[in-house]
Amino acid sequence: MTRSGAVQAPASTSTGPPAVVADAERVLPRGPRRLGLWRLEWLRLVRTKRLSLLLVAYPGVGLIGPVFARHRDRIVEALHIDAVAPASGMRADSGMAVYTYAAGQIGILVGLALMASALAVDHRPGLAAFHRTRLRRRRDLVVPRYTVTTAAVSLAYLMGSLIAWAQVHWMFGPLPAKAVFYGSFYGIVGVVLEVSVVAAMAAFLRRPVAIFGGSLVAFVLMPVAALWRPLQHWLPSQLFNCQVDLLRRHTPGEYVDNLVVAVVLSALCVWLAVWRIGRREM
Repeated sequence: MTRSGAVQAPASTSTGPPAVVADAERVLPRGPRRLGLWRLEWLRLVRTKRLSLLLVAYPGVGLIGPVFARHRDRIVEALHIDAVAPASGMRADSGMAVYTYAAGQIGILVGLALMASALAVDHRPGLAAFHRTRLRRRRDLVVPRYTVTTAAVSLAYLMGSLIAWAQVHWMFGPLPAKAVFYGSFYGIVGVVLEVSVVAAMAAFLRRPVAIFGGSLVAFVLMPVAALWRPLQHWLPSQLFNCQVDLLRRHTPGEYVDNLVVAVVLSALCVWLAVWRIGRREM
């Protein structure tokens, strides 16, 4: 008690930090991770069956293709398929050719289907209205979907090429690494062109089936332009088979013109998709 009669509070003997500081020092649990556009597209690819389709279309074909080339006659005999000439003189480039042709047929269907499904932005009006009212930039409707799908298809194609190369090296013999790498690079550019054409079709069509069908028709008709001789050295469709041609005494410089045309067409297709889908009414 002081002289004035007031009661003095006893001094605190606690040596710990104040309650406010102690609460601030506690580690709070982290909240849910923000779901951005790029992560959304990645999760859509991984958590669905789309990734498994890519693994079957490219690495799966790369694993089975050279085996089929090695044991072709036995497989045909076991399946009781008549009127098939026996294989003779199967070489290492023949094993790589089986992968290239099979991946070109199966892989193109899977790649077109995945991109058509990803870029069918206005297929569902309710979901389309949700995205359009929350995105600030028009390119956000196309660029994340296109980039993630293209990267996944390209990586699957590269994995399939490397697996097929390893299988051919084990079953038939070595292949020149330079030709394989150049062929894989040109093949990836061809794959990018394929999915870019799908993006251009998505700029005019809305339903995934229509986008897929229009893109498939475009690829079927593309080699028809080769009937005009001045265009034969410029057609980007030549990139799909150059992986085998480079193993058969062709040089990478022969496909530079095709490469340039494929890159330019891919950029134009993506620009068209961004411009038209962003301005299109639901």
